[in-house]
Amino acid sequence: MNRTVALRDFGFNFLGPICSEYLHALEQLCQSESPRKLVFLAREGYFLEQVYQHLVSKGLMSSYPAAYLNVSRTFLFRISIADPYTWQWSLYHKYKGTLADLLVGRFGFTLSQLASLFTEEELAVNYELPAQGGDLELVLSQHLPALKSMVQESRNAYLDYLQSLGIGTTDTPLMIDVGYSGTIQKMLTRLLQCESQGLYFITTEDGLHDIEGFQASISSVFKTGVRMGDGYLMLDRSLFLESLLTAPNGQFVEIGRMSELTEPKFHFFYGRQTRTQSHFQDLQVVFAGAQQAIEHFFRHRIRFSTEEIECMYQQYVTKRNLLPRAVCPLFDVDDVISGNGNVNPLQLFGV
Repeated sequence: MNRTVALRDFGFNFLGPICSEYLHALEQLCQSESPRKLVFLAREGYFLEQVYQHLVSKGLMSSYPAAYLNVSRTFLFRISIADPYTWQWSLYHKYKGTLADLLVGRFGFTLSQLASLFTEEELAVNYELPAQGGDLELVLSQHLPALKSMVQESRNAYLDYLQSLGIGTTDTPLMIDVGYSGTIQKMLTRLLQCESQGLYFITTEDGLHDIEGFQASISSVFKTGVRMGDGYLMLDRSLFLESLLTAPNGQFVEIGRMSELTEPKFHFFYGRQTRTQSHFQDLQVVFAGAQQAIEHFFRHRIRFSTEEIECMYQQYVTKRNLLPRAVCPLFDVDDVISGNGNVNPLQLFGV
């Protein structure tokens, strides 16, 4: 089969139905809640924002003010490290290694920055999370003023960037992402001190989450009340979906200000690329097929049940013969949050 045709057909058949149903759910939520701002979170929101704008241009979805937001857990963990309230999210995710590797991999600090704050002995101590989260809290507490000073410039620039996009004013932003625990939404709610909504493919817990007086409303499209390893395949093997729903760049790691005389006012720095980014021209063909499918489904009012989506997903992520050879290099995800580097779901799950 022609390579381009194989990639396009894969996008049509794999991404098309699942993203179509997600966008239908987004339309329904918007009609009931009338959000003032749709916020498509990097990087999974990259394709979703593009196809949303396409459907709006075709008159197939309602138009709302929307923005694509450069954001990542790593960046938010770093600029919020001097806020102990956020440690519940940054220090209690599975990890095993040295303090230096944790602060570089999960928080995005440089070794030179760390050397100015911690002793060599402190940086060399090994920790296992979440079990030793309390020990790490004690260590960080001893350096709070210095940590706050180190991240303040980035934090202020990012708050200005959010304001420039109209995010975090009196309106409640609706955040659009794959999921699953809503960590980025909760971190942004804390950072902005505002109410927020989030719509996800799958969630660990739907409902209202109190972030010290501000409500983060989380809802799912396909499934809620499940955690990684529970046996729900769409979550346990979600790396296949996350590999494809990505942007051309690596993980967002830093923001800087441009001269006041230039536009735009900010420039962004990204981490290393995965194989998916280096083959992004192929991923764009997959996106084109998916967009064609979604437009077709919307135009002809074709819907899929959750059971149909789950069945389709299971077939693709368990049977190698359903994956065209051309798409295999696109399955690559960076997992620096857990200290694992890049992860290939085909190898990880033995597909």
